[in-house]
This record gives sequence, C-alpha cells and structure tokens, in this order.
Amino acid sequence: MPSTITTQRGEFRRIYRALQRKPELAARTPVFFCEGDSWFSTPLAMNLLDWLVFPTPEDEERGVPQFGAGGLFFRTEKSGDLAIDIFSERRIADLVDWYEGFEFDAVLISAGGNDFVADFLTGLFAGQSPMTPEQAFARVERSRRFEEVRGAYQRFLRAFKRTRPNTPILAHTYDYPQRMGEPARLTVANLGAAALLRDNIGPWIAPNIAHVLPQVAQQKRFAALLIDGFHDQVLAPLAARAEFSGLFTFVDLRGTLRQADAWFDEMHPTGAGFHTLSLKLRRATNALLPPAKRRA
Repeated sequence: MPSTITTQRGEFRRIYRALQRKPELAARTPVFFCEGDSWFSTPLAMNLLDWLVFPTPEDEERGVPQFGAGGLFFRTEKSGDLAIDIFSERRIADLVDWYEGFEFDAVLISAGGNDFVADFLTGLFAGQSPMTPEQAFARVERSRRFEEVRGAYQRFLRAFKRTRPNTPILAHTYDYPQRMGEPARLTVANLGAAALLRDNIGPWIAPNIAHVLPQVAQQKRFAALLIDGFHDQVLAPLAARAEFSGLFTFVDLRGTLRQADAWFDEMHPTGAGFHTLSLKLRRATNALLPPAKRRA
C-alpha cells in the first residue's frame, strides 16, 4: 500500500496518540517526518527508509512499514516525485499542516534524483549531436536545473524552520548508477499483481542520452557527474548556509555500491544494496536524536 494513502496518515495519528498515553515508551521512541521519492518508497524491495524502520514481522506483512523497532514514521513519500514538485508552495503548505501538529524528533528527506532524468534529459538533448560527458554535464548546468532544485529545497527548509526551528532535517545524496539502460524487472513474483499495472519502469537515463553519449562508459560518467553536481550545487551549499546551521545536514552515499549486482535497475539498488546504504543513514540519524531515543 503506498504510504501516501490517507488511511496511513490516519494510522500515524492513531499510533502517535496511543504512544503519548504511555510516557515511558514515548520518551524512548523517535518520531520521524519523512518525505521523498522512490529511494524511500519503492515497493521492489526493502528500500532505504524501510531499513530504518526495522519493522516487526506483522508490520512488514501489511505493506510499507510505519511503526517498528526504529520508531514511528510519518511517511508521505511517493515514487517518481520531483523535488521541484514536492517542495512547491502548495505541497509545502500541506506538509506543514501535518508537521506542526505533532512533536517530531527529525525530518528525513529523499528528493532531487528524478529532477535530472527522464523528461528533463529528453528535452535538454533533443536534436543534439554526440558530445563528451563533460560537455553534456555543462549543458545541464547551463539549464539552471541545479539552481531550480536548490531553490525548491531552500523553500522547504525555510518553511519547516519557521514551524519548528530546532528540529533537525537530514537529506542524502544518491549513489553512482552501475546498470545503465536497465529497466526495473517487475514480475508477479517480486511485486504481486501490481506488477501488471505499473508502467514507469525505466530506464530513465540511458535512452534519453544514447544519441549524444552512445557508449555505456560515457553514460556512467555523465550519471556520476549528475550525482556529484547534486552534492556540489544543491546539498552542500545549503548545508553551508548560515541560516540553516544546526538545522540541515545530509549523508553522502556516493561510492558505496560499486558492484552492478547491488543494483536492481538503472536508478534503484537491490534490497541488500539499500541495506548497505541505510547503515550510513542510520548512523547520521542517530546522531540527531536525543540520547534516550538513539538506536543501537
């Protein structure tokens, strides 16, 4: 069940209120606000956020886990979402309505990867001749897409800071893709009947740049430049801004999954791959929590 379904928001409210009636349990249970894209929401395997939840077996059987050994998670992420859409004024207003209604210990964000692939690449390189990966990346820079995504993040951070200035916000980079041009392998066996209905299975990068970067090595180099650009031109500048000091930070996941078998498709790791990445995210998350709520 997608975590954006209204009943799951209602379930969060119900569990949160039950938790508050047990002060001793509430004092050691972290409460997270989560928003983002498929790295937090993909149903193909245990994703990056699922591994943080550490669900009970009963929760895992019900679908996307929400309450487990890792704490209580308000989850509103959705596969395919762009940062510029997630952090639009309208979406931020909706998020703030929920954010201000509960006492969250931290905010976890996964957003920005989708802004630089698929339709964006199709339009940017339409009619272009072959070029080097560096030239292709320079074209992305000239499009001002990084500035657009950074502005969207900034809009979100300012809105959440106004609401709760002392609640930390943690984002993450993406890792370097290792399976260029590979679509998601959706089957009834690995996804159930929903596999028959899904059409956004990629690939999201290689087909859109193959006419300008025909070699796989060139495509991987270009994808790596995009990942580095997201770090250098979006996350790092925001984390360095004085107005977000003590509020916003991020986990650098680049270079963690170097083997192709750690990737499910062009943009998503396997469940085991996500688990490896989650260890870094968990350490950073723990450091933000009050001592009584940190996890081993």
